[in-house]
Formats: sequence, C-alpha cells, structure tokens
Amino acid sequence: MESSSNLLKLKLDMVYRDMPVEEAQKKFDELFQAPPEKALEPVGVAQGPKKKGRKVVKALVPKEK
Repeated sequence: MESSSNLLKLKLDMVYRDMPVEEAQKKFDELFQAPPEKALEPVGVAQGPKKKGRKVVKALVPKEK
C-alpha cells in the first residue's frame, strides 16, 4: 500500500508541479530500492505434538429389561 501511494504522489508531482524527469527518476529509484538481503539462518525441524492413540468409539447398547 505504501509503495503504491508513494508512486501516486510522484506521478502527481510530475504532472501538477512540473517536476523534471531527471528529478522524478531519482525519487523513483530511492523509493523502489531493494532492501538489503539478510544472511540465511539454518532452518530447524519443528517437532509437532505427539500423536495420541486412536480414539475408540463405544457403541451405546440399550439395556435389556
């Protein structure tokens, strides 16, 4: 959202304030610079919760009279 609003502001500055193309190109390059890459960290295997035994379904048997 932020990058699209910055781009819109830049376009409006170019149109309504007669910003030179060179200056607009500088601002565009500043806005859309790639963020510095971080070093990759080793990925560990996550242990999920231990599985419990199967659930047993008990049948409801009516009592005989």
